[in-house]
Amino acid sequence: MGRIIDRALAQNARIFVDAEHDKFQHTIDRWTIDLMRRHNRNGKMLIYNTIQAYLKNARQKVEHHLQLAHTEGWTLAFKLVRGAYIAQDPRHIIHDTKDQTDDCYNSITRDLLTSNMPGIPRSEFPSIGLLLAGHNTESVEKATSLVRELARKGTLRTVPEFGQLQGMSDSLGCRILQDSEAMNKELASMGKRVVSLKVYKATPWGSVQECMQYLIRRAVENRAATERMRDGMRELAAELRRRIVGRLWRR
Repeated sequence: MGRIIDRALAQNARIFVDAEHDKFQHTIDRWTIDLMRRHNRNGKMLIYNTIQAYLKNARQKVEHHLQLAHTEGWTLAFKLVRGAYIAQDPRHIIHDTKDQTDDCYNSITRDLLTSNMPGIPRSEFPSIGLLLAGHNTESVEKATSLVRELARKGTLRTVPEFGQLQGMSDSLGCRILQDSEAMNKELASMGKRVVSLKVYKATPWGSVQECMQYLIRRAVENRAATERMRDGMRELAAELRRRIVGRLWRR
């Protein structure tokens, strides 16, 4: 980890420590908090932890991280996901329904963006780094709408970033960028601070066999997103037709 951190610092990169099965996660959290405590200083966000919203203790974990960062004076950074180990983790630690998982994910996002967490006054709410990872259209729309509302009021303190898997819900990432452009035009016309929303795509690296195994697993985990790929294909086909017709018309 020390060598990885040195290389990341030299390249001005960031390190996202992914989540694992619950039996490993407690140790991973301790290590990652200690790394954030040492390296996420003076507003710098080098190390990111991962919070899985399908776990019943997700909110408690976020609040614990925030309290530590607030008390000790370092910068909290984490990636919020729904979760990937529902088939391996003990059932009693996972939310009972999909709706409860969605509510947990969306409410954590809302409270972080509005600086509304128990035990921390809004005026003392620590600076945080937040990557909202996922392929759920409703969650993304709620987050971007809230960002826009807070930016209009001039009360936006945390600008989230977004992430999806490359090749899955790519149209959703494009929509975020379009919304960001429209929001910035509106904010500029109001004389407000411009807010840039960024989208990152996760891409596997390795042999064809290794990458296929990874992508098949992710497709199974994200069946809803896989289904939405059909909509993306229709949008791409329509755009291709538009460009071809436009080029023929100009000729």
